[in-house]
Amino acid sequence: METASLLAIISGVCWATNITIVKWALNRSRASALVGATVGVSIAAIVSLILAIFSGSSLPDSEVLWKFAIVGIIAPGSSQGLFVSSIGSIGPARTSILIGTSPVFSVLLAVIFLDESWKTTIMIGTLLTVVGSALISWEKGIRFRQIGIVFAIATSLTFAIRDVVARHFNVGTDVSSWWSGTVVLIAASITLWIFVSIKFGPIWKTQTQKALPEFIPSGIMIGIALPLLLEALNKGAVNIVAPLALAAQNVSIVILSGWFFGSRERTRQVILAMILIFLGGIVVTVS
Repeated sequence: METASLLAIISGVCWATNITIVKWALNRSRASALVGATVGVSIAAIVSLILAIFSGSSLPDSEVLWKFAIVGIIAPGSSQGLFVSSIGSIGPARTSILIGTSPVFSVLLAVIFLDESWKTTIMIGTLLTVVGSALISWEKGIRFRQIGIVFAIATSLTFAIRDVVARHFNVGTDVSSWWSGTVVLIAASITLWIFVSIKFGPIWKTQTQKALPEFIPSGIMIGIALPLLLEALNKGAVNIVAPLALAAQNVSIVILSGWFFGSRERTRQVILAMILIFLGGIVVTVS
């Protein structure tokens, strides 16, 4: 297996673990989704910074810093609050699988803006991923909060934009993925804290205390997952890395959420959706 594919799979598993932790943290702390997301990303920035320092890699030049800062503002800066809100609304498994639509956006954007090739096998794999994700929206017998679905799809789009922009900025560079991940997460943290200050004003400290310490494990997972994803995007094409990472994430999240939160997160339709997305990731990788 190529390094990019392996990194994408590990990153996907880490993201799935993070999603499971977020649902647990929301249930336990009753904190605002936005504040919880902000605390998690801030912890992730610290974790990534520590790992970057111990990696022994050189600091990126100032000419590179602004590029990764833009990536961080896009996602998770602009998306993490929506992401956490979706998890709280429709659950971790369904949120994760709906975000499985992001490879479609990623592939289309990469073909348009990065001149990446479009192969029949990639199209088939992407189609399987889309069908699997769509099954969640058609599920019967569960009263979905429509806003949760909207949040998940919006998050999916920002993830796709992040992947393409990161690929454009990072491809062929010598910048350590740990340092690029750190810059992304710091920029995202600043963006999220601005949102928190605007929404909560003087009571932001009280809201932050509600999110601690439950969202700390979430931050640890993000701090590991994002640099690994950036390194995968540096070594491999978007139309390979993005679907594979999402497939690994969705398979893992259905297993974890079903284990921790019961059968509601592991219905037949959810399992079918997971299988289709998993097959889509395999088809894309083999291509």
